[in-house]
Amino acid sequence: MKQYSRQFHWYRWLRILFLAIAGIIILINPDKSLDAILYLISAYLIGLALIALHDGWLLAKTHSDNTGPYATAVISIIMALLIFPIAHVLFPLLPILLGIILLINGVNQFFNARVNRKYINVTPWLDYLYSILLIVLGITLVFNPFDMLRLFFRLLGVGLIGLAIMEFINTRLYK
Repeated sequence: MKQYSRQFHWYRWLRILFLAIAGIIILINPDKSLDAILYLISAYLIGLALIALHDGWLLAKTHSDNTGPYATAVISIIMALLIFPIAHVLFPLLPILLGIILLINGVNQFFNARVNRKYINVTPWLDYLYSILLIVLGITLVFNPFDMLRLFFRLLGVGLIGLAIMEFINTRLYK
């Protein structure tokens, strides 16, 4: 059980690092951050693949038939290689896609905060506030994609940094 807990923390720290770096890059230069973010996403996917390969290796040592980590590793590597050609084709749809992703993420964040409240007797106001911000940004991008792109990238940068900080705090709270 301790091994799985450590693996979970590896995934969480990789996510925190990715969110913080992506947020800083986007916040500093939103107009020219696409290639840097694509490289960062590729590095994140490779890191995810390495952690998944390590999980698979640990499971293989216990003679488990679970091949899920290996499938995750292969899919992550393939996505890391295909991200550049796919991203440049999908770039015109980026504001709308990001709006939908933010909307879904905001709704999930809100309901996760409500579920976590059952286990911890504290009202997660910061999680509620953050999820509402994500929902508003998502709706704005879906319905007004092109006028909001630059502002959205700056807010996305701030949001990613905020999400990294919240992940860090949650890492400390939910040991």
